Amino acid sequence: MIRTTDTGGVKMIYNGEAVNNQCLSNRENHVGYEYLEILYLNSNYWYGTDYIYDTTSQTFKLSGTMEETTWNETTGPNLIGKYTCVSADPDAACKTLYLVEHYETGQRGYLSQLNSNSNYSQFGKMEFNVRPDSITDIGYMHNTEYSYGFKQLPSTETVLSIKTLYSNRWYADNIVWGDPVANKYSLVNPYKESSNYQSLVGKYTLGSTNQSFTNDRAYYISGVVGPNMYYVELKNGNNIDNYSYTYGDNYTDNGNGTYTINNPTTMNSGDWYSNHNSLKNKYVCKNALNNTCNDVWYVTSTSDTEMKYIPSEKNYKYARGYTYDSNTDTYTLNNDTANYWMPTTNARYTCFNTSGKCNKIYYIYMSETINYTPYYIALSEGKSVEDALDEMLTVNSVNTTESTVKMGIEKWYEHYLLDYSNYLEDTIFCNNRTVESLGGWDPNGDNFNSLLFKEYNVTNDLSCTSVTDKFSISNNKAKLTYKVGLMTSSEMNLLNNSNARKSGQNYWLATPRYFSGERAGSYTIDTNGNFYSYAVSTSQGLRPAISLIPGIKYLSGDGSMETPYVIDTSS
Repeated sequence: MIRTTDTGGVKMIYNGEAVNNQCLSNRENHVGYEYLEILYLNSNYWYGTDYIYDTTSQTFKLSGTMEETTWNETTGPNLIGKYTCVSADPDAACKTLYLVEHYETGQRGYLSQLNSNSNYSQFGKMEFNVRPDSITDIGYMHNTEYSYGFKQLPSTETVLSIKTLYSNRWYADNIVWGDPVANKYSLVNPYKESSNYQSLVGKYTLGSTNQSFTNDRAYYISGVVGPNMYYVELKNGNNIDNYSYTYGDNYTDNGNGTYTINNPTTMNSGDWYSNHNSLKNKYVCKNALNNTCNDVWYVTSTSDTEMKYIPSEKNYKYARGYTYDSNTDTYTLNNDTANYWMPTTNARYTCFNTSGKCNKIYYIYMSETINYTPYYIALSEGKSVEDALDEMLTVNSVNTTESTVKMGIEKWYEHYLLDYSNYLEDTIFCNNRTVESLGGWDPNGDNFNSLLFKEYNVTNDLSCTSVTDKFSISNNKAKLTYKVGLMTSSEMNLLNNSNARKSGQNYWLATPRYFSGERAGSYTIDTNGNFYSYAVSTSQGLRPAISLIPGIKYLSGDGSMETPYVIDTSS
């Protein structure tokens, strides 16, 4: 028992099946949901609305309304919530039964196993929703999906490589090309170095133990750490000055496919190891001619061996706002545009093109600062990010599709508790989608943080303010099929970390916590009874909740594991 409801009922959480009228922790495993599988179902199989379980043989048989069909675009969606042994025999007995969870394609679907291996304290494990990639997916029921996208903007330029230095190799202050062998490098006045490898910085080697060795490539030593050299590989007769980077704080687009760095500084690759930090957040031309090149880069980060940069081909326009023309169905970015994607610009919108005009605009709500990878949703037909949030969280039609966990819990109720419905009250099971902080979803904000829900930090507040979050039989805007749901984080917080909260397993609560990057996260209770959150697509335990009607008669028991309460179901 967890708490008394506002209407006088008693809300309870599942703790397994009683054995010999006892609920001891040494109860054996029982039937429950197990792993999620993607199965190809394009053969004639039998499906049923219920099942019969034989405890002796530990096998299942289909029952209820049965049909034989082949999975396809038409039949597949109608099979969600039905059971199958994946057999062409209607009387087949199977050790593993499958519950159809989700339609994937015309050939396959997501199916959850039922077997007899479920831990006693829960009815198996299941995903809250199959996918975690939209705010929508934190819903106990949901509707419109605005799934995330992301774009890898930076490319990688490897400047230095690493090799081991050896005392039996030859080194030199200079190299020549074509002498004494055509199209080959050779060392000038070569020598060996047995211990002071640091003195080799700025020198050359061909990496050979032969003093007279010639090669079509040479190595310029840019840095030394221990026995390792960081080097530039030279070839085709080039010297170190032929490998250079010209950089500055801004550039000029010459309008002919070339770009010129303004107030430039030039550094050759040989100085990379000691000076690479000076290129970070600069505009760069590689091997510029008169400070001009045909591909200007914006450097997002550097390391001892490489730089990450955004090339001019990804020099998209970004802005903090836009206008929309319904006559042409065109979004146009505002004039406060920024070239190259930088989180510090706080630019929210882009067409991912250079014109700043598009029929589908992208709202950026988060970014990986190091990799400069913006996460976004696509908007069309004049919709704004506020419209998208409303459709995912608060609009009256938000609850049209069952979550995976709702379907699984209600199928459990249908099989085990349907005959006891008169003893249970229609109470509220809250899926509180109230937003505490929009983070990067606020187009007028100044950060790219995660969206946080009201219970991001767990409280004792049992209020459920939005009618679309108050799931019950009688609420047509958040309608349950049966009188069953999940506990909330606030309800479980009333228990503190008592034994009633600890089941030794992770299990779902109905409370969303955050949406971050590519992941929707909801609350669970972990094995030790603590609050934790997981992506909604992970498989966690199911402990359904019900509420006894007010005034129900008590027959016996003291509520302990050894002698649980027994209620009167005779009338």
